[in-house]
Amino acid sequence: MRAIASETKSVVFDLSPINLLGDPPKFPGKESDKLIAMVFVVAKEFQPALIYIDEAEKVWPAKKKKKKGQKKKTKAEMLLEPQRLKKTLGKWRTKWVTDETRITIIGCTSEPHEGHKKDFKKFFDKAIYFPFPDYTTRRLMWRTFINQRGGTLKIEFPLSTLAHISAGYSAGSIKKTVENVLTDYRKSKVRDLNFNMTLDGAKTPCAL
Repeated sequence: MRAIASETKSVVFDLSPINLLGDPPKFPGKESDKLIAMVFVVAKEFQPALIYIDEAEKVWPAKKKKKKGQKKKTKAEMLLEPQRLKKTLGKWRTKWVTDETRITIIGCTSEPHEGHKKDFKKFFDKAIYFPFPDYTTRRLMWRTFINQRGGTLKIEFPLSTLAHISAGYSAGSIKKTVENVLTDYRKSKVRDLNFNMTLDGAKTPCAL
């Protein structure tokens, strides 16, 4: 998403369910409808624009069979459901996303099987499948991202183990994990520890 925005010099609007709904909901019911309408209006005024929707399976969920004895949802519960966004997004997409406007909508999902295929095809013009990286690629990613964060890999570092247990991780997940672990604070502590160990090692022969 960042690469596309950078290449096209687009203004980015994030309409992912996590930003619209929550517990408690940030924009319940009609509030989310108003926000979506505002985003499309602003996107039209500041073209080119990129509207990003992560966890698209929550907006266009696959239909599930109702279990016996399952209670019907109340109107209040229906207003808080992420799939409520489906109708509003479809309405404004039809109105503003045309051949004459430079508004792009990108939806992402790591669980496409949880989404409704027909709804996906109806809303999006194209579908691109990106498989999760294989073992060799994950191993290279761990090494690359750790080096980029200023980490040092020793020979005995279990890089192969990391590559094995991270099966199903996307490139973004691996990078985010490295960033969360190799924080500036932790790296400074490691540098201080190595510096003190070097001093201790230098002092020991003198003491003898």
